[in-house]
Amino acid sequence: MAGPGQIPGRYNIILEGEYDVFDHQIPVEEFVKRLKNDDVPDKVSVVGLGDAFTDGDLVDELAREMDRRANDLEYQIPTVQFVVKGSFHRSGKTYDLRYNDALHSLQQVFGPQLERKEEGDWLVAPF
Repeated sequence: MAGPGQIPGRYNIILEGEYDVFDHQIPVEEFVKRLKNDDVPDKVSVVGLGDAFTDGDLVDELAREMDRRANDLEYQIPTVQFVVKGSFHRSGKTYDLRYNDALHSLQQVFGPQLERKEEGDWLVAPF
């Protein structure tokens, strides 16, 4: 059975320090490259999402590639964690990430189907 923050076939967005992370950690920029090259590892932690929000182009590129590769990832069923610093804040039916005193829309990256798990330190979203 998958541990907390490690559901295969979903994006697991976890707060840093709250759950176990994978040894294989890559920055957002490398994850985008791996999506483009159809080379997403079976188990991977992606770090630096908060900083990526400050570079709007990177977040837009990430969202575009995640959307483009959704069907392939649903077939491959990797376990992908986004390990983030900050805190989650409910925003209507979705969530924002508070990072460096600014709110960033997680819906912009993961779409509107974010689901809260456990005590709120973990969100999941479909590919």
